[in-house]
Amino acid sequence: MLSRLLISVLAMLLFSCASENPAQTPSNGQFFTVQVLNEQFQIFVTNPATIRLAMENFQGKNNRFPNGRIVRGNGGINQPWNWHLIPESVEMAEVAVEVCDGTPGYVETHLNDYINAGYYCPWAGKIVKVGR
Repeated sequence: MLSRLLISVLAMLLFSCASENPAQTPSNGQFFTVQVLNEQFQIFVTNPATIRLAMENFQGKNNRFPNGRIVRGNGGINQPWNWHLIPESVEMAEVAVEVCDGTPGYVETHLNDYINAGYYCPWAGKIVKVGR
């Protein structure tokens, strides 16, 4: 009886952590690598309009940068960082407030500040790779 209870508790803990670091990512979107100065991070984008704008950025057709809700955990998307952008929240912005700007490494060392602000929007961010 105790072993079944222990297994149930462990299963609940495992599934409760899955939302932050899922083993698999959604299949209805596109991966992009973003360069910010000399660092990179990955995003997964699900909005078709945002995918189009990100592709245009990759092709040098616009100067937009990614902006999205930041959460803890790499989400199976953004290794080796301990954070990721929620795929359905990502947009390609023309302007954003300074409080969400920064390099991926700066975000990593000030993660609580970015989580509290809610968004990450690297002004210098450029799409440098399409796909994983």
